[in-house]
Amino acid sequence: MEERARAFHDGAVVVDGHNHMMMELAKRRNRGDRAVFSNYYAPLIRKAGVNVITAVVGGDNTCLTNDSDLMLWGSLWVFDMLWEEAKESGDTISICLSGADIDTALSESKISIILTIEGGRPLEGKANLETLVGLRTFYTLGLRGVQLVDNGRNRIGDGKGESRTKGGLTNFGISVVEEMNRLGMFVDVAHLTEPGFWDVIETSKDPIIDSHSNCQAVCDHPRNLTDEQIKAIAKGGGVIGLSCHTAMVNSEKDEPTVEDLVPHIDHIAELVGIEHVGLGPDHTEFEIECNIWTPAPGWLEGVFYGIRDTYFIENLNSIDGFPLFTEALVKRGYSDEDIKKVLGENWLRVYRQVIR
Repeated sequence: MEERARAFHDGAVVVDGHNHMMMELAKRRNRGDRAVFSNYYAPLIRKAGVNVITAVVGGDNTCLTNDSDLMLWGSLWVFDMLWEEAKESGDTISICLSGADIDTALSESKISIILTIEGGRPLEGKANLETLVGLRTFYTLGLRGVQLVDNGRNRIGDGKGESRTKGGLTNFGISVVEEMNRLGMFVDVAHLTEPGFWDVIETSKDPIIDSHSNCQAVCDHPRNLTDEQIKAIAKGGGVIGLSCHTAMVNSEKDEPTVEDLVPHIDHIAELVGIEHVGLGPDHTEFEIECNIWTPAPGWLEGVFYGIRDTYFIENLNSIDGFPLFTEALVKRGYSDEDIKKVLGENWLRVYRQVIR
């Protein structure tokens, strides 16, 4: 079973729908390392059988902006680092700006990188002058997706940490979604409050995604999606990337395994179809032993995600665990066609349709 699953995995197109590799890559570059991607990451990514990575390159938290508390400057810093990496890493990677770019990179056996941010603070500009200049400028720099909020509040809308206020998208947030549709960028509703989620559903004309959330019906966690939300994403042709955070996978176990993630896949498949399931593990590092970046203890880990013995499900705390997804799906009895959809084809469908 394991050998068959690995052979199948290596022959499929595998997409990581939400990855924080830039947290660690930035630390390496700060200490003087260069061509980090080709020297360190590419061998690990290829060993994991991953072809496409949706990489977070800025957002609403200092850990996303190379420790800068200036979200615009810090995000630009991280963007610059990744573009320098692309130059230094030669034919190893391709920063993809369209679905056609992804297909070209796949045909050339390059690792495709799609740029997104986790939270829209870098797009805000001056207070009370909320123009779309920031969004369009980041688009020109290669940004092709925006997760509108993180856990807190920004000028686009409210994250799940602000759920008690029952806030949704602001007027600026609605304008951002409309402009993203016009430009050709995917809208990511992860972390968004439920009122904000429905504002996006009402506003967006393109398929939307949730890059790293699971099912409330399987695990009752505030970051997970209700069945009605899952149905709405599917109705628009979107995809839900499943997260490997332990608290979002199983509410009864401190140390869940990949087998505990499969019921979330089952649930979405039964509710709306396997065409709307992807993988968005939310990994923060590539080499476990490197341990350059580790989450600081505090509100995020201790309250919102709950006290757990482990932060990620067993053996899936870095990208090298990706083949375990395939093995679990084979064991569950999913068809080859459906496994390929979960591993990457569903993500590719949306990327080809939306980004340009």
